[in-house]
This record gives sequence, structure tokens and C-alpha cells, in this order.
Amino acid sequence: MSAEPAKAATFAARLNLLFEASAPEDADQPGRIVEYTNKQVADEINRRHGEGTITAEYIRRLRKEGGPNPTEPYMAVLADFFKVPLDAFKISGEPSEIAAKVMNEAQRFVDSRRRQQQEDREPNETLAVLARSARRLSPRGQERAARYVNQLEQLERMESDAGASSDND
Repeated sequence: MSAEPAKAATFAARLNLLFEASAPEDADQPGRIVEYTNKQVADEINRRHGEGTITAEYIRRLRKEGGPNPTEPYMAVLADFFKVPLDAFKISGEPSEIAAKVMNEAQRFVDSRRRQQQEDREPNETLAVLARSARRLSPRGQERAARYVNQLEQLERMESDAGASSDND
């Protein structure tokens, strides 16, 4: 992405970037990132600013390229939710230096998270070979292999602990 993505992006692109950048990790499945839903964002905005401030449907429309151009009050409540300066959503003219930095940092964070997720998805060939080999073993052989793996894990832990101890001496 360019040095200043905030300048070239549409409102929808900026809003979607903030949704992705603020997505928390799933508490039940560590490593899995789950974006807020439009309804969750609308509910929180309405809780903070009063019922009827914004709807999930309007947020959905704002997130679509070619969707409506929001008025400043809508941009303000969205900026408040995502904790960014109002002019982070500025389409024409130059955003403030702070807003540009915030959006650039959000883009860097999203890019980094995407790279990490891609690396996590790439198969580890050694593990794949072990899994294929274990499937060909009898149930008794699989149990023995599991015991060997546990013993190897304990051995590596002891070696690691011994290495850390000698480093501290």
C-alpha cells in the first residue's frame, strides 16, 4: 500500500479497514480473529449516543463501495466507536497528520495480521508427514508414538531449562 493510504481510500475502504484493524481475537479459539458485526457496532454506538443514532443496516450500506456519503454526525459517532480522529474519514482534502498516521498504522497492523495468518495457514510439511505416518500405524502403535512424542517434549523442555540455567550462570 502507498505511504498515505488515507488519502486515496474511499469512505467505505476506511471504515472496513477500521473494522478489520479493531477485530478482536476469538476468546474460544485463540488465533482466530472475528470482526465486529454491523449490529454490534450500531448497538454500542446507540448505547453511547442514544437509541436511534445509527442502524446496523446503515452501517452495512456505508461499508459497501458506492454506498451513501455519511454526514458529519454519522462520521463522528463512527470515529468515536473506533477511537480515531473525525478527519480519518475525510475524503476530500488532506487529513490531519494525526489522522493520516492513525490510518497508516491501522493499515500496517492489518497487513501484519494478514501476513501472520497466512504464515499460520501454510502447512508444516514435517507435521504433515508425521500425521500421515501415524495414520498408517495400528491403534497400539499410535499410542506408543504419542508416548514417544510426550517423552521427546519433556526432554526438549529439560534441555531448554538446562540451557537457560547455564546462560544465567
